Amino acid sequence: MRRQKRIALIGGGPTAVYTLKNLLQKADEFQITIFEAGPVAGCGIPYSREHNTPDMMANITSVEIPPVLVSLADWVRSADAGLLKTFGIERDQVGERDYYPRTLIGAYYIDQLESMVASAAPWHKVTIETETRVLDIKPDGKGFEIMMRTNTVTTTRWFDAVVMATGHLSEPVKPKSDSGLYRSPYPVQNLQLGSDRAALILGSSLSGIDAAVGLATRHGGFVGSAENLSFKPDADQKLRLVMVSRKGTVPDADFFYPIPEEPLMIFTPARLEKLRQDGRAGLLSRAFKLFKLQLAADDPDFLQRLALPRFTPEGFSKAYFAMRKTRQGFDAIAQNLKDSTEDYRERRVVMWRYTMMRAHEVFGTVVPYLDDRELTRFHDHLAPAFADAYGCVPHLSILRLLALHRAGCLDIVALENGGTIRYGAGRFTLEVGGETQTFETLIDARGQRPASISELGFLHLDGALAKDEVLRRASGEGEDDQFRLRLANRPVADIFCISIPVMMERYPFAQGLVACSEAAEVVATAL
Repeated sequence: MRRQKRIALIGGGPTAVYTLKNLLQKADEFQITIFEAGPVAGCGIPYSREHNTPDMMANITSVEIPPVLVSLADWVRSADAGLLKTFGIERDQVGERDYYPRTLIGAYYIDQLESMVASAAPWHKVTIETETRVLDIKPDGKGFEIMMRTNTVTTTRWFDAVVMATGHLSEPVKPKSDSGLYRSPYPVQNLQLGSDRAALILGSSLSGIDAAVGLATRHGGFVGSAENLSFKPDADQKLRLVMVSRKGTVPDADFFYPIPEEPLMIFTPARLEKLRQDGRAGLLSRAFKLFKLQLAADDPDFLQRLALPRFTPEGFSKAYFAMRKTRQGFDAIAQNLKDSTEDYRERRVVMWRYTMMRAHEVFGTVVPYLDDRELTRFHDHLAPAFADAYGCVPHLSILRLLALHRAGCLDIVALENGGTIRYGAGRFTLEVGGETQTFETLIDARGQRPASISELGFLHLDGALAKDEVLRRASGEGEDDQFRLRLANRPVADIFCISIPVMMERYPFAQGLVACSEAAEVVATAL
């Protein structure tokens, strides 16, 4: 009898769910163990009830989420009445482009994982071990020795293959001593305000919105329909929230575009592959010229408005954010929401935004090959512009921000014009434009940052790697091997890293569920 190949999946969030799905579709005989540090497998930190409240919305539409066994929309339509009531969903009104709370999406992944395990083919064996933290990974012979801790018990087990699918890294949110500093907004249920009922939120993108909405729903409530939404604090003393970032902008409201997305015809993966084959030197600049041709074909008026003397990554980023700066402030936020709502009603596409949304994925195919200088240029200039262009949020999230502002509970501040934040005497002081505010609480909500593989804390594995930058690709490597780690003493080892923080350096747009699904398919094929 052939021995089952023993595979360890480290991390039990959506990336592991998609990896399991792809492995279970193979005829090979697998014995798969999922190690999840939290109490529940399937949802991961971004979609768990332990880190989110039902008011926190995901910024991905239902149809964009890759199906596991069934689509999210079909799963919601067939859900029991209790779940629908919990989230205020009418069964006959479920649509393909709906946005949902993160905890509902988490429930979907939990259910899909349980269903996959229950229906796995008899030649597969799947085990899920929750509240189990992997402490180290040690290459051992042709396999790997994994050290793990469950409660207070530490054990070691051997596996043929390892897939590192850990998701977001977050430091404990409980402030050290009484400093009032939160290194992450998650879990939002643990955030506490001081006697001033005020918080300075560092970051004005999705994580910053999560922090603001999470605090708002704990110290008041949103009242009324989407057309007439208001916020009512639950005490005489007003809630005071200030979101602060370098540019002081929030993501635009979700915009209309065709689904499925139409392929680009000029800026294509095939053409970028040809550019890459011409050599690494100047690859980013050559790719960027091709992007200009696509933008000129799709939206020449937008290109003309940018008025760039030279179309370079640096110049494009500067002009793009100069345009964004003209849309600062709550009046501009409200106008953008109005425009986006009308675009949906008229099924009207803003072409430059649609092009940038599709192009960021194509750019992602060459980033793993860039040299250090061009990688820095990409991260400093292009990545922020593309992330801003496609990183839109549900209309409900914008409505809540506007309601908080009308209630006098929320402001958004730009630091780029000489603003400073200082800490002293138990308070955080914000100085911008000659005005000073103090806060007892500061929440760092700038989102997940890229991390090196050593920051995952697997010391034996770290010492066994053949190179520091593990996901940088070289010419000649097969597509199936792009996430395989290279060990010093074993050129081809069955250990793969699709951990989101590590992927972000060379795969800067890897935080989405689509990227998780695609990486999982690559790894399962390689195994």
